[in-house]
Amino acid sequence: MTLTADEARNKLAQEDREARLEAAFQQHWSRLYALLYRLVGDRAEAEDLALEVFWRLHRSPPRLADESRLGGWLYRVATHLGFNTLRARRRRQRYEIEAGSLVFEEHASNDPAGEAEKALERARVRKVLENMKPRAAQVLVLRHSGLTYAEIAAALGVAPSSVGTLLARAEQEFETRYLSDK
Repeated sequence: MTLTADEARNKLAQEDREARLEAAFQQHWSRLYALLYRLVGDRAEAEDLALEVFWRLHRSPPRLADESRLGGWLYRVATHLGFNTLRARRRRQRYEIEAGSLVFEEHASNDPAGEAEKALERARVRKVLENMKPRAAQVLVLRHSGLTYAEIAAALGVAPSSVGTLLARAEQEFETRYLSDK
């Protein structure tokens, strides 16, 4: 198969873009990653952000008169992404604190001993659930979360008519384990 002149030019241009991207990656990766790591303080997040920078370079490369300015573009994009990540993290923390305060205010108790007892009870229930067969634990958690038999059946991939039996067996297993755990 022979290529037309336009196809050949497009293929050469694509190969040239890929070669320039590879060269930019080799030249700037470690410094971009280090910059982002110092900025966000998390290795995995810094790696994700550095990859995002190169993805943006691949997807829509800047129109630079001088190829030596590519590094500046990469670092500018990286710092923008890093600061956006920090702002998002700060916002998320603020929302989580506000949500936690609301929950605390709504469920504030004048009985700290009772709250501690409830926390121990929840931990005991989680321990029992961890030691149960996975499907039995799933049935109990799904039912306790308010799902109907049909919804539980869909979640577990079983027939709706078998959910009652699965639930009864799971409740029996839970009760046996719970009582023997005391």
